[in-house]
Amino acid sequence: MPITQVVFKRQWLQMPVDVSKKMRRVTQRTVSRQLIQQVLSVPLAYHRLGQPYFPSHPRLGVSVSHTHQLVMVAVGPGPLGIDVEQVRPYDVTAIRRAFTSAEWQLLQALSVQDRYRLGWQLWTAKEAVLKLVRCGLTHAPRRVEVLDLERGLACYQTQLYQLTPLELPATHEGFLARPLSVG
Repeated sequence: MPITQVVFKRQWLQMPVDVSKKMRRVTQRTVSRQLIQQVLSVPLAYHRLGQPYFPSHPRLGVSVSHTHQLVMVAVGPGPLGIDVEQVRPYDVTAIRRAFTSAEWQLLQALSVQDRYRLGWQLWTAKEAVLKLVRCGLTHAPRRVEVLDLERGLACYQTQLYQLTPLELPATHEGFLARPLSVG
């Protein structure tokens, strides 16, 4: 059966809080491979930076994201990228360089709680775009400018991208990024 729209799979992991980072990462990678294979059971390969793809289906996009106890994958026609994060407190000044000056000003005008939520929204939108272009966080998130979250627009290297919020519990934020088709 051909895949004509983006298919999402996710799995919640039940891991002890004190599990090692290495064990958490191994579990997340194993689960992500299993989820991808549920969508399409053909050989899977990995690009140099670890992004999965189907050699026998080069026009299908594949993206993976995991955060703490959630693993999520997306498979669909054309390039795509996803990112999910658990909304949790963080020191926004520690990651100030991830935001453009306009994004930073917007964040500073918000209450602390709203700043956490918007900060994670901006971060996941940026990382989804960087995954789509297959560089991930090897490029600075600041290079992706989130133009309008409500309309779902971001720009990276003069290319526009469509951002679609992922359906997640209120404890998480995430986006699907796709190239903006003009026409």
